[in-house]
Amino acid sequence: MSAPAEARTNSARLAARPVAAAVDALPAGRTALDHGAIAYRPAGIAAPMPLLVVMHGAGGSAANMLQPLEEAADRHKVLLLSLQSSGRTWDLIERVGRSPDRVPRADFGPDVRRTDAVLRTLFQRVPVDPRRIVIGGFSDGATYALSLGMANAGLFRGVIALSPGFFVFPDRTDTRQRLFVAHGRKDDVLLFAQAEGIAGLLRQAGADVRFRPFDGGHQISRAIVDEGLAFALGG
Repeated sequence: MSAPAEARTNSARLAARPVAAAVDALPAGRTALDHGAIAYRPAGIAAPMPLLVVMHGAGGSAANMLQPLEEAADRHKVLLLSLQSSGRTWDLIERVGRSPDRVPRADFGPDVRRTDAVLRTLFQRVPVDPRRIVIGGFSDGATYALSLGMANAGLFRGVIALSPGFFVFPDRTDTRQRLFVAHGRKDDVLLFAQAEGIAGLLRQAGADVRFRPFDGGHQISRAIVDEGLAFALGG
């Protein structure tokens, strides 16, 4: 399912934006937020701070997605926000799975509204650098992050897609947005060729994309996360 969908992404729009006068009221460590989301603030991070929003894979959770990324957040001094899908996976992927032809379409649902609500809350509680906000995910979460992130290029400087299965094109591709796509050559869950196809389509659209193959399976690699963060944040 590496082909793009029709451009119909109005329902993907996020209205939340960082608040310049936000009071710094988020403690170090993990903080539970609404809709099952969890924020992680590294010790010693200064405001306004960069933000990485992350999305778990199918059957996963905000907590288990956060765990392998906390050390990266500590190293890069990045605030983490791990989101929780409303169903077993993200609404876009669930709707593709239920469609008769299984063709990806920009059919977003309640997870967009949940994401917007959590971001609004976070932006009220901590000063975030509006120039350094990145969204990322793994597996189904990578599919969703790439699709939602590209539809909201005004909010997200970059996207980190770790082992995505497909994506849907936004109405317009913002060539200033940095897109990082990584996939294991031995992945037996989502085929490596799918990610190659995604990277090719993004390049054809004029996107600033870095495709990073690696010798591994369906997994999150520390080195890949470090490279993705540095690239997406503009380092």
